[in-house]
Amino acid sequence: MPARSGQLSPASRRIATLFLTLAAACGLTLAAQGLPAGAAVSTGPSGMKWVGGNRGSQNMNPGMSCNACHSQGEGPRFAVAGTVYTKLDEKNLEFGVAGAVVLVTDAKGQAVKLTTNKAGNFFAGRNITLAFPITAKVLFNGKERAMLSPQSTGDCLMCHQAKGLAGAPGRIIIP
Repeated sequence: MPARSGQLSPASRRIATLFLTLAAACGLTLAAQGLPAGAAVSTGPSGMKWVGGNRGSQNMNPGMSCNACHSQGEGPRFAVAGTVYTKLDEKNLEFGVAGAVVLVTDAKGQAVKLTTNKAGNFFAGRNITLAFPITAKVLFNGKERAMLSPQSTGDCLMCHQAKGLAGAPGRIIIP
């Protein structure tokens, strides 16, 4: 089956892993290998995994609840944050889909458009004031997937875990 946009085929992942292993053996930096700082090659759908721990980066800890740490004084707090994937059961730390648009609409009709980064992460800082409850939809390649029910939190990954919590089917995924 062909890989979806943003995914590497199994053969491409093997080739990328071999190349990056050889590049690392030759002393090339992550940036020279085309990877963001804190990333490593993986066998996940994107071909990359976060290995930078809690080092501050917009690509950090994809799939993990952002405000669980950020509300403890570990970096800025977010009004809304999460990670977009291709599969409902994707593992924590695997990079998600880059370039997806997450459109969050609050109870007053204010819409906030967020684009996922290299790790599939999206976020809006506390400078954005949202009237809860909020709804969201993911736009990708001319298609959309909408959230089924309004939510009272902007920490999307509280519920959108690999196994899904509080009625969520699993990860936030592209259409």
